[in-house]
Amino acid sequence: MMKTLVRDCQIVDVEAGRVMEDAWLAIDGALIADFGYGMVKPPAADSFDQVIDAGGGFLSPGLINLHVHIQRRHLHHKGQGVFRQGAAALENSEDARRMLFAMRNGWDELLGGVTTIRDCCSKSRLNTMYRDAVKEGIIIGPHVVSCGLGIASTGGHETHRYPGAVEVDGVDEVMKAVRTEIKHHADFIKFMGSGGLGGLPEHEHPYWVELSYDELKAGVDEAHHRMKTCTIHAMGFEAVRIAVEAGIDGIEHGTNLNPELVALMKERKVYYVPTMSGIATVADREAESGSKDLAEFIRTLVVRPQFESVKLAHAQGLLIGAGTDTLGDLVTELEMFTSCGMSPAEALRTATSNAARILKRQDSIGSIARGKLADLILVDKNPLEAIDNLRHLRWVMKEGIKLTKENLAKME
Repeated sequence: MMKTLVRDCQIVDVEAGRVMEDAWLAIDGALIADFGYGMVKPPAADSFDQVIDAGGGFLSPGLINLHVHIQRRHLHHKGQGVFRQGAAALENSEDARRMLFAMRNGWDELLGGVTTIRDCCSKSRLNTMYRDAVKEGIIIGPHVVSCGLGIASTGGHETHRYPGAVEVDGVDEVMKAVRTEIKHHADFIKFMGSGGLGGLPEHEHPYWVELSYDELKAGVDEAHHRMKTCTIHAMGFEAVRIAVEAGIDGIEHGTNLNPELVALMKERKVYYVPTMSGIATVADREAESGSKDLAEFIRTLVVRPQFESVKLAHAQGLLIGAGTDTLGDLVTELEMFTSCGMSPAEALRTATSNAARILKRQDSIGSIARGKLADLILVDKNPLEAIDNLRHLRWVMKEGIKLTKENLAKME
């Protein structure tokens, strides 16, 4: 195993919200072996296979994006048009083409500092195939946590323009769907509890409730019985309330929460992944394309209430994680969190240590500690002073291997 020394760096302690100055970090294979700072000097350089001079840069844990659809992640780049059309065109193409996009998008995520993603449903379970290909070393990409297909009611979210979810009705069908996704090696279960934005305006409304309490309770209990966590696409208040009362582990989007519901979420230890940047960009793209009425509808119904919901959730101490959905940008997501009252340190935790807790992988990722994976990023400026300093990215490391555009093609 290769031994690497990173010297002359400033280590970002995301948990404590501080920087360890004049620091070094030793890596043995894929794991962090040791680190020190200040008066603690590094081991002799000749005891390492590789020495990386960080030039005083800030060493942070690799970022975690908790809500992606990897095959269509490129749609967040400018010039890709409105979400409704772009996503449908891609998702209705051949699986081989979608996998090629997934591979390219995975490289983009890595080179942008994202070393772990959670994929929140994919037609044909392409996300699970992509996860396995990365894990087996067939392709290069971030660590992947995958749900396979989502689980929706007949005609529900992710079933109209393309089938990203299996359709179910009634308790028995929900339980069978949960068992089927686990049979196909899902890491977690994703339910579709409300309408969304992808089928607007013809097929869905964000506040429609699409799974009943009995259906969700049966599905959540079955998943928990089989040692899997569950999250849910739930935008409107009522869909969120039903899901929380049914025992859900997490809420994706949650656009119009109130103090009582947030308090219940905290009491039940339910986490919250708002995907603010992704939702706001859906509206922006509609406006740019000339659909100004639809854009204003989305902003009034979803974007503005969600801003207040995130402020409320943060003020009440809810566990919040960062995710982009299809059209969002992770650093923009963190910037939006700071606009909702978070400090840069708190925002950074949503994409590092908080995200690792949500994934239940805090023993291996999410912070810089001995024995954890050497998933790291080096940035020029201190992200604890301004979160957009994460954009000043110098390099990325996954499992102890430094990644650059030049060496991606050379890796075996």
